[in-house]
Amino acid sequence: MVFDLLLRIALAGALGGLIGMERQLRSKEAGLRTHVLVGIGSAMFMIVSKYGFSDILGASHIELDPSRIAAQVVSGMGFLGAGTIIIQKQMVKGLTTAAGLWVTAAIGLVVGSGMYEIGIYGTLLALVVLETFRRISYRFIGRNLTLIFQLKPKSVPLVLIALQRREVRTGKVILAHRDAETGLCEMMVDVTLSRKVVPEKMYDVLLEINGVQSLEIH
Repeated sequence: MVFDLLLRIALAGALGGLIGMERQLRSKEAGLRTHVLVGIGSAMFMIVSKYGFSDILGASHIELDPSRIAAQVVSGMGFLGAGTIIIQKQMVKGLTTAAGLWVTAAIGLVVGSGMYEIGIYGTLLALVVLETFRRISYRFIGRNLTLIFQLKPKSVPLVLIALQRREVRTGKVILAHRDAETGLCEMMVDVTLSRKVVPEKMYDVLLEINGVQSLEIH
């Protein structure tokens, strides 16, 4: 019995590590170690919730709900996932990583309860969504990026025209107030790049625009 429980904890950590490895390869906020710990912790909570009070359940006046501790993992993951979400000037980043942590917790609970096949299947499905669907999205929809410029206000229309000429689809455009000392303002633009657009070449072209001081691509 003890060996089986130890196996559940190790398997939950390993499955969580597979998802965390994919996130770390993408340089996301939560990587390998975070996902391994979430998987291990979730499995341990499930084991405690399911088996941890067997020594007192024999008493006639005691009744316990075996799902009470495991249910709190779902709520607790909301706080941990919120820590990976970055809100910067009305732009939200990290939702996929937060969802990955949530799924990792679910995998840990499933494996901790002894349903190995479901946990392995859930891990494989999550990896398919994260990797294969990402490639499908890039192929048919394009790659979503955020461009952050430091530039002079008169250069804003020049940048937007340059993006249009390179067949880059633009989304939300946010323009911050001009700095009184430098005369520069910050512009954030959501763009979708087709497969034929090379980000490095686009970066060089945009930096050559008169008045553009710096450019970050996220």
